[in-house]
Amino acid sequence: MFEKLKQDKLVYKGQWYRRGGFWIMAIHRFGDWADSLPYIPGIFMWGLYCCLKLLSGLFLPNILLWAGRRGAKIGPGLLLAHASNVMIGRGVEIGQNCAIYHDVTLGTGLTPGTPRIGDRVVIYPGARILGGLMIGEGSIVGANCVVTKDVPPNSTILAAPSRVIPNTLSPQIRQWDENKKPLQPLSIKSNTMLDESIASVVNMPEEGR
Repeated sequence: MFEKLKQDKLVYKGQWYRRGGFWIMAIHRFGDWADSLPYIPGIFMWGLYCCLKLLSGLFLPNILLWAGRRGAKIGPGLLLAHASNVMIGRGVEIGQNCAIYHDVTLGTGLTPGTPRIGDRVVIYPGARILGGLMIGEGSIVGANCVVTKDVPPNSTILAAPSRVIPNTLSPQIRQWDENKKPLQPLSIKSNTMLDESIASVVNMPEEGR
């Protein structure tokens, strides 16, 4: 437990005591240790772990992470960069020296099982990694990605980029927004304008989009 905590401290670069992510992991490490004890002392230590976990929820809400033999298995050196809205389901395995940002979910999906995360993987905000898949070591999961299949080592996963479209694609909605009037059925002229606007965007060169 203490060896893993030492490595956890290093990723926060001297300010571990001010970072909620470190304390979340410290409680998790304590829970793993409590679960490994013999039955009688293990009961008392597990009860203390549950109290610490409940107390941490008052200051660091929306963190779902259970320790123990049925909980998540997390290697040393995990950086919880922004400890908020992070869900790491039971049975998830995370390797060494990984980083997880806020609004991340690691859990079950359509594929049976739970995710396995390799060493040195970075998971950015809003990512969802679901099902019995493997994220290869050294990979990067971009913001707002939904991953449901295996990812090879040293890969980068990116979500679909946002696109800018002209306001003329929805002339009636724009009119309603300005005048606060009920929407009227699109006229033949409006339909023609809409078709022309869509065609202009589809045929627009990539650098102009």
